[in-house]
Amino acid sequence: MTATGYTSTTGDARKVSKTGDTMTGELVLPDSSPDSALSAATKGYVDGVAATKASTVHAASHADGGADEVTLTQDQITGLVAALAALLPKAGGTITGTLTVEGYTTLAGGQFNSDFAAFGNMTLIGTGKSVRFRRDGDGVDVEGSGAATVVSVWSGAGFTGSQRTYLRLEADQQLAQAVGAWKFCDAPFGAGHTLTGSTAGFFGATPVAKPTVTGSRGGNAAVASLLTALANLGLITDGSSA
Repeated sequence: MTATGYTSTTGDARKVSKTGDTMTGELVLPDSSPDSALSAATKGYVDGVAATKASTVHAASHADGGADEVTLTQDQITGLVAALAALLPKAGGTITGTLTVEGYTTLAGGQFNSDFAAFGNMTLIGTGKSVRFRRDGDGVDVEGSGAATVVSVWSGAGFTGSQRTYLRLEADQQLAQAVGAWKFCDAPFGAGHTLTGSTAGFFGATPVAKPTVTGSRGGNAAVASLLTALANLGLITDGSSA
């Protein structure tokens, strides 16, 4: 490449060969737009095209009246990530003070343990409804607010399948409603008394509906019927003889 009006000679330091040489200064191009796909473009031309493109994208992205974008450098992003990481507990870390989380929250890991003496109260607030786990004296209170509190279990993982409701605690009156079969045992999965809304069975007896005693009270028929009914409920063992 030879400057206009200058005739180069072999070995001239101001001449750059097509291959093998390296320019030591800037190459200044005419201040004009490139005419073909392979033409070199000036910095001014490239800056102008980039500014026009950015303005077009900005206008399109804010057609709905949104706010201007915030541009962060890589150093700023790195600093932001580090600052956020410092706010979160590491493995085995502890959160002190008040933690406020909006929306749905999932606690992973299989269990949730809380020492209420150290952790304090935990309140879950929804639209007009709240649930609170509160330390009260030597006990822990589980409290609902603004609506009835319902205890239910889903058959599938992730709250899928069939929902079975077992207990409903009314908010506007002191009334608890137990749903389904309730079994009262001395130990889990042991024999005990079973109550449902329409049947009952005591001491491990199969629950039966409300029995009807029949027969004449003037003879033994009514007594025999009563003994059978009580035995079916599990309240007695009929050891009488005819």
